[in-house]
Amino acid sequence: MKQTILFLFVMVLAFSACHDVKIGYLKADNAEYYPDSLVVETDLSKVSQNKVDNDAPWVTNTISGMLGTEPLSYEFVSVRAIDGGDADIFAKEIVVRGSGRMQFPLRTEAPKGRYIVTLKVSNEDYSAILPDVFTFILK
Repeated sequence: MKQTILFLFVMVLAFSACHDVKIGYLKADNAEYYPDSLVVETDLSKVSQNKVDNDAPWVTNTISGMLGTEPLSYEFVSVRAIDGGDADIFAKEIVVRGSGRMQFPLRTEAPKGRYIVTLKVSNEDYSAILPDVFTFILK
């Protein structure tokens, strides 16, 4: 009987101690896009007719070099605009999808320029900021 009570006491202590342990891991030191930029043609006469007919957005590759416990969530943090860009307009149009894939509309209101994007990746207990991880070049 004493052994049963002692066993139950030890199990309760062990179970309660496990609640403070963070689940999984996240390593973003080597996170990168390849290529790390995308040229977006704003003059639709220079874009393939098929893309225009389908109103297909501009889409990046997935991010590589991420290690962590799934599911990983990606979200837009900020954008810096240079060479004549408007970060506020760009921020309203960018969409981040699974695996860090970013989508930008074919028909944009954003002016020509360079847009440097910062993302956040997170899972259940960890997160990391990926500063200046991708550049959109609107021509």
